[in-house]
Amino acid sequence: MRQRILPPAKIGIIGGGQLGQMIALSAIEMGYRVAVLDPDPFCPCACLAQPFIKADYTDVVALAQLVELCDVVTYEFENADSALIDGFNINGKIPQGALALTLSQHRLKEKAFAEFLEIPCPKYWPVLSHKDLFKLNDFPLIIKSCRYGYDGKHQYIIRTKEDLKALKLEFPSEYIAEKLITFEKEISVVAACFKDGISLFEPFENVHVNGILSTSRHPALISPQLQRQALETTEKIAHALDYIGVLAVEYFISSEGLLFNEMAPRPHNSAHGTIEGCTFSQFDLHVLSITGSSLVQTRRSSLTMMINILGQDLPLALKKFSKCDPNETHLHLYGKKEARENRKVGHVTLCAATLNDLQKDINDWRNNS
Repeated sequence: MRQRILPPAKIGIIGGGQLGQMIALSAIEMGYRVAVLDPDPFCPCACLAQPFIKADYTDVVALAQLVELCDVVTYEFENADSALIDGFNINGKIPQGALALTLSQHRLKEKAFAEFLEIPCPKYWPVLSHKDLFKLNDFPLIIKSCRYGYDGKHQYIIRTKEDLKALKLEFPSEYIAEKLITFEKEISVVAACFKDGISLFEPFENVHVNGILSTSRHPALISPQLQRQALETTEKIAHALDYIGVLAVEYFISSEGLLFNEMAPRPHNSAHGTIEGCTFSQFDLHVLSITGSSLVQTRRSSLTMMINILGQDLPLALKKFSKCDPNETHLHLYGKKEARENRKVGHVTLCAATLNDLQKDINDWRNNS
């Protein structure tokens, strides 16, 4: 890592979605300037960019322009081109690097990496052909595309041989079949990796609906032993990747114990509650780590519940928000051009000092209409 990069240096962000927006807001508050590359001129981050570069993520000339303009560059989502990231990471100018990105972009590589580190995973099988597909018989299963699947997209639950026969998959695309496990909880651990150490948030407890994250509670209501195991496992992954920046790892808690699900080399939807609930948010730590700060340890200042707002739910969410205690309810809207169905357009974070108070806030939110 090079010498620390101080404000008013310029941070380049590949991707202008809501994660990029929240990275940019944190960076600007610290005194940095931001430049953004995204194909959508109306993306949430566009209005914050100096300049905004409208280009595809595979546009070599545009990426070269971003790297040249900026003192340090980050990416905010997994579908950035890992080969280009690697090629442009001259003198560590893209501190996250390409390894974590390359692995997280491909579910089979990701699982193989976890197994290499001796981290338990759900049982899985590669599905690279129709022959592989019709050999599957350990039902129920979930079949996922190895690449470009998020928020439940390109995922298929298979309960019987008949479901398998009815499934229309295209090859030579690559898929992974995973044993559909019965889990008690889903959790995530978010780590901020600095040049001289790792700062870890306590685990988040997540609930998904139709494959899309619905709520995240912080901290997760799990045993101290499971919390310690999740933190230690995440730290092991971060060290193996030699990573700089914020990294999130998702796990299942099942009768088999803690099982690795997937990782994301970027700030994570489950940790949005850290904006109000911690002394430094995940976005603060991401900016500090990629600009070469020494280790910063964050502390939780509040219990939180983060609730995602999808496009179709926005009118009701605004109505609920108007009736909630403004001291404990925080609304974030991402400024998306349109509120599309099943797409995240914002989130609400409920904050409280005690579990009872937080549960009251959650009940008030659910019961308001």
